[in-house]
Amino acid sequence: MKRLAYLFVTVFLFCLTWVSNAQQKTIIIDAGHGGKDSGQVAESLKEKDITLQVAKVFQKVAGEKGYDVILLRDNDKFISLEERIKKINEVKPYLVISLHANATTNTNKSGIELYFSESEELKDVNFNFISKISSSLITQTKYEDVKVRNANFKILSESNYPAVLIELGFMTNVNDLDYIRSEKGQSEIVNALIASL
Repeated sequence: MKRLAYLFVTVFLFCLTWVSNAQQKTIIIDAGHGGKDSGQVAESLKEKDITLQVAKVFQKVAGEKGYDVILLRDNDKFISLEERIKKINEVKPYLVISLHANATTNTNKSGIELYFSESEELKDVNFNFISKISSSLITQTKYEDVKVRNANFKILSESNYPAVLIELGFMTNVNDLDYIRSEKGQSEIVNALIASL
């Protein structure tokens, strides 16, 4: 009985905190990689640079729309996953968006991939966010192929708050690479993400 009461109180406090941040519209953007961890590289362009560019565009545009946007990194520095997760759980955000870019040996492969965790506490909330994000990206960007998958990535599974991971496109695909490094592509992706919030 005591354990049940404790669980109820814990869930209640989580909901209370999350609703508060929903009202404040606190969004954390995790620009993947950084510093010594460059991520994928194509045409001398590094994944860590693309994710940071998109993160900064998101912060600017979303900030103008009244969102409180926190970047886990705002420059080219290495931050461990443990540090990122610690910051996320301290801030207690409305949503975490982790930005990455894909690569494969198949240079024809194109599109965005969205990942979420099916952790029992956040399963419905995560799925709701990912569904809205997927629809928004399909209607507002060049991408017709947006795949949704669940995954046990650390940044997703150890976040105590709603979180999604986005592979912005394939750096090994010429069209995707041109799009995600362009001002137009980054702007369209960011606006699609914000429209889904």
